[in-house]
Amino acid sequence: MNVNINIVTTQFNELGEENVIKSNVDGTLYQKKDHKYIIYKEIENNEETTTSLKIEDEQITIKRFGALDSTLRFKVGKVDISSYLTQQGAFVIENHTKELEIVEGNDISIYIDYDIKIMDMFTGRNIIKIDIKEK
Repeated sequence: MNVNINIVTTQFNELGEENVIKSNVDGTLYQKKDHKYIIYKEIENNEETTTSLKIEDEQITIKRFGALDSTLRFKVGKVDISSYLTQQGAFVIENHTKELEIVEGNDISIYIDYDIKIMDMFTGRNIIKIDIKEK
């Protein structure tokens, strides 16, 4: 099924200053067994990245391939450590999911509040809100 995906990511640095990143893309929603998958592509600086969101009952997994390679898993109370590969190099990311809300009906809304630490570089709070609407 074709869907529209509206993503608002709010990042807070160590001083509490916020940076808001907005993205609105079209993608595809698939149902496979008990999980939903949303796939979409983005192009930034002439580099394409494909993103896959796996929606489970109590966990969201976001995988990115292409210009960026990463896998982030969000589950309340769980610490996830993953690699994040960019053109600038590889980073090890640790995230602590504080809140995860998945609301499903005709549309899907996802809210993720988590703390992130780029090992030996950065620590800060982040919030992701994703709304997926059938086209």
